[in-house]
Amino acid sequence: MKRFKNPLSTENILKQVGLESVYSKEKYFDNVAQLTEANQASVCFFENKKYVDHLKETKAGLIFVPEDFDIDLPQTTIIKSPQPYMHFMILLKAWLALENQVIAFIAESAVIDKTVKIGENVFIGENVVISKNSSIGDHSKIEANCVIKENVEIGSHTHFHPNVVIYQDCKIGNYNILHSGVVIGADGFGYIFHNNEHHKVPQVGNVILEDNVEIGANSCVDRGTLSSTIIQAGTKLDNLVQVGHNCKIGKNTVLCAQVGLAGSTEIGNVVFIAGQAGLAGHLKVEDYVQIGAQSGVTNSIKKGEKVFGTPAIDAKLRKKIMVSEKKLPEIAKAFKREQRERK
Repeated sequence: MKRFKNPLSTENILKQVGLESVYSKEKYFDNVAQLTEANQASVCFFENKKYVDHLKETKAGLIFVPEDFDIDLPQTTIIKSPQPYMHFMILLKAWLALENQVIAFIAESAVIDKTVKIGENVFIGENVVISKNSSIGDHSKIEANCVIKENVEIGSHTHFHPNVVIYQDCKIGNYNILHSGVVIGADGFGYIFHNNEHHKVPQVGNVILEDNVEIGANSCVDRGTLSSTIIQAGTKLDNLVQVGHNCKIGKNTVLCAQVGLAGSTEIGNVVFIAGQAGLAGHLKVEDYVQIGAQSGVTNSIKKGEKVFGTPAIDAKLRKKIMVSEKKLPEIAKAFKREQRERK
């Protein structure tokens, strides 16, 4: 259960989600909850019929339900929706935005160079360090212990959770969310082996994050060697993701936990890469590709393909191979028996 400081009326909720409901009186709600823990001030959703027993026993005051819903809940306000969970999430997002409105504040312990440009209504928390010639857009929130190095541009309505580090020259767009431990713009992993030694290749590019990008805790996006590592608008990175230097990730793509991209890999739009997949460098993954968990990708992938396994191949073929592998002991036993009979 999540409680809010600002209760919402039924009318306010309907306005937030753009739906209608028939109700006898105005009610106020101050929390969102699961059906099993809800009370008369709770907002919930019901979409999966396997939870109908929870629905019948719930004490929830308001529930988003499918359009064909026909169960009588006389004490509950019902809002019918073509997608109950989606509308519930729209409300939750709006409620959180109301609750977490940025209030202009700069902590006394923050260290901010005099050349830094700070927009309107910006929050800067304890022990934040912002170096020269950087800028923070309107309504952005920089929480405790973040470090922003030289010549960094940060857009409006962007939120850095504690302990985010942005290296020099990087550009962060609007409405981005960076969770704790994220590092943007660290050096790419580049070395030349000469005279029996590894010599570091200077990494002098940067990272560009476009708008509405979210990056999970302890993920790293390396700067380009000479140009930019780019993550385009709407893309989401889970926790513990590694993006190598000079990579380009398209729009509305998802990288799940522990995905690793080697340098100069190009990922298209609306690509889904499941957890622990690893991609070799200098590959191109085209739009709408799906890559299964723990896959090892060693070749470029065409638009719309679904691949899985190591090496990653067509997902349907890989599944057939996995089924066949279970029969290998039986096949081997039959083969040995045949060899003995031939002798």
